[in-house]
Amino acid sequence: MMKPIENPDFENVEKNFIPTHDVYRKAAHAMFFARTDEKLWDKHPYKALVNMHLRFDGRLGFPGGLIDEGENIETALNREIAEEMGEGNPIIVEKDWMSTQYSSKDKLLMHFYCKEVDRTEFLEIEKRGLSAKEYGVEILGLLRVPLYTRKR
Repeated sequence: MMKPIENPDFENVEKNFIPTHDVYRKAAHAMFFARTDEKLWDKHPYKALVNMHLRFDGRLGFPGGLIDEGENIETALNREIAEEMGEGNPIIVEKDWMSTQYSSKDKLLMHFYCKEVDRTEFLEIEKRGLSAKEYGVEILGLLRVPLYTRKR
């Protein structure tokens, strides 16, 4: 498992962590990616293509959102993905879970999932996103973020 990025406002916790605060929000997000052998300008090899969104507030983010009271994490995440990316996308399951963080300052428990798909499915995910319920409302754009390294 990858080591989560450190943020002083968030602490890494177990998936089943229950905060001591009486009132807190829960959210879940997922990264869809496809490994590829493609090269940028026939020179820089991509490691993977990563799906991200331009959100309504101008920030970049991964698909997902808030979990309703009593809702299962994966059920909520798949609901949010369908709203933001259209119907028919690969289903997020428990084994796709990567990490959970909690911010006592923001009273926010955040779950992060990662789903690998092949390149063909990745391109279909992008196409479905253009006709999603929230496209143009909550999601203002889809981004294909290349993951590559360059020699200096």
